[in-house]
Amino acid sequence: MQLSLFVPGLAWPDPHTAAEVARGLELPALSTLLGRGALDLTPATFSELTAIAFGLRAIAPARRAAEAAGLAVSGRSWLLAEPGHLRIDRDRATLADVGILAIDRAEADALVAALNAHFAEDGLVFHAAEPGRWFVSMPEASGATFTPLDDVVGEDVNAHLPGGDAGLKWSRFLNELQMLLYTHPVNDAREERGEPAVNTVWLWGEGDEGEPSSRAGLVLADHPLWQDYARRAGVRVDAAPFDYAALAEAAGGADRVLVMVDAAQAAAQYRDVYGWREALEALEERWFAPLLAALRARRLGALNLVCHGDAGFTATVTPLSTWKAWRRPRALATLFPSD
Repeated sequence: MQLSLFVPGLAWPDPHTAAEVARGLELPALSTLLGRGALDLTPATFSELTAIAFGLRAIAPARRAAEAAGLAVSGRSWLLAEPGHLRIDRDRATLADVGILAIDRAEADALVAALNAHFAEDGLVFHAAEPGRWFVSMPEASGATFTPLDDVVGEDVNAHLPGGDAGLKWSRFLNELQMLLYTHPVNDAREERGEPAVNTVWLWGEGDEGEPSSRAGLVLADHPLWQDYARRAGVRVDAAPFDYAALAEAAGGADRVLVMVDAAQAAAQYRDVYGWREALEALEERWFAPLLAALRARRLGALNLVCHGDAGFTATVTPLSTWKAWRRPRALATLFPSD
């Protein structure tokens, strides 16, 4: 079996603090894989690696997702309008996604109705296909560029504002909708209950991404986009396995397997240092140590270990390379800048 294992969050997202955050982590199997494999240090975003994994021009699922949600998409351009929570922290405004919000149907309908009333003259129509799954349609293409949600969660949104010819116009729209949501009675009630306000939406996903393809015979991932792309590519797909032993059972003789294990992703996005370190220790036990053993025993033909970020990398490891004792193990902390 040839295994490509994508581990989002494996590289701490702030490179200049990552070495300190990772210092002292005991990850001997991961260190051996990194030291004895062929290491390519290549910065990449989550969405860029997703596009590469499925042979896409870009990650632009809005129109297809709107159609799948039962919306009439003909004659309009579409964006995902993901409800979220902005937290102001000194000179940053960081984005949390809908996973922390628990929006109910009445709240979603009230907020979307307010947005539609405000933006009617601009030709924008918001749709809450599900309480936590919103879209916006417009008479024509936006003329702007937008950053995929997975690349922004936990980051400073000011570095990811709309770009392109109409970027300023869409930045103005974002400011207006944030002011509207901030003062909405739904959010007043949420804050009284101690719940985070739904004080922004993240716009993204417009365009033509092409048709996905994959050389893998099996894709195992929990991410909805990965599952959708795999199905469209005609590849067998299932949920991500808990550990390598479960993968070996699920593979069912597939020659090429693509797996995404996101156990460290949320902790990395939200800068939870202790949660991240605990996640990596669990990954060492459940994945990296068994993978190293499988390579050495030639039960695994090759491993491509991939992670995204400014300190992202790909480590390509073969059974032969695991026995090259002159290649010293390389601790994860050494991949990050030391200053």
